[in-house]
Amino acid sequence: MTRNETIKARTKTGDNFIVHEARSDADYHRAYPIIRQLIPNLDMQTYAQRVFVARATGYRLFLAEIDNEVIGVIGIVPNHNLHDGYVTYIEHVVIDEKHRGHGYGTSLIEFAEQRAKEEGCKLIQLDTDLGHDEAENLYRKSGYTYIGKYHQKELGRTSPAASPLPVPKRDKSDHP
Repeated sequence: MTRNETIKARTKTGDNFIVHEARSDADYHRAYPIIRQLIPNLDMQTYAQRVFVARATGYRLFLAEIDNEVIGVIGIVPNHNLHDGYVTYIEHVVIDEKHRGHGYGTSLIEFAEQRAKEEGCKLIQLDTDLGHDEAENLYRKSGYTYIGKYHQKELGRTSPAASPLPVPKRDKSDHP
């Protein structure tokens, strides 16, 4: 896919749609209602700020459309790390609620995989938040394997779970 190219795509059930990279603020604005289905508390100002920074660090958003209506999005980020080398990371796949179940999510994942291969990537990764069973099923059906757990810590807050564990006391018999 060359810069600004629009590709025609078809789901396995025969539904036609197009995919193109978001290149303008207007494209990102059109994607916002779909992103909000994944992140309902995301206000437009925060979204715009995050998009600005993400784009500057390599994030790319692709829109899936039918008759100029955005029906889904996939966000991908190239990543180079010590563990795996060059990896494409799928930030999110979101299909509009009224278009789910028709294979658009699978098609967008296949699109991202093909794109990653064309760019020389040999590994693609993603993660799923707890409770998103529908997404986990999609990823599993698309050939993704579970390789670990995802952890996070909100900085600036102390919670009982984040408190350091007490150091056990040793008596003299514990020492060699």
